[in-house]
Amino acid sequence: MSEERTTRYHIRRREFLNEDPELPAFIIGVVEDTRDLPDDPEDHWKWGTVVLDLADCSRRVSFDFDLNDSSARANSLRKINLIAEVVNEVRDAIVVEVESRDARPVKEKKVH
Repeated sequence: MSEERTTRYHIRRREFLNEDPELPAFIIGVVEDTRDLPDDPEDHWKWGTVVLDLADCSRRVSFDFDLNDSSARANSLRKINLIAEVVNEVRDAIVVEVESRDARPVKEKKVH
């Protein structure tokens, strides 16, 4: 009997960013859970999947998060923390801007 392991994930998520299904912007986040993999052979756990892809309707950005050694792991944590920080700051600024714009008086459109 085979003792194959079913791959587990900390996160494995794909979401469309627009409510309109014709606008294909998306986000994909995948981090494989390698905690239960044996130390040997290294190749079974060392190359676990880590993906963060963002796309608008015409462009895609894929971020690389190398976890292979201590220095790379530190850099990957710094990178994702910085991305999260800036994304949260942009979100907070959009909230303020939406509130500001929603508070403006609505002008009637002139019909000719």
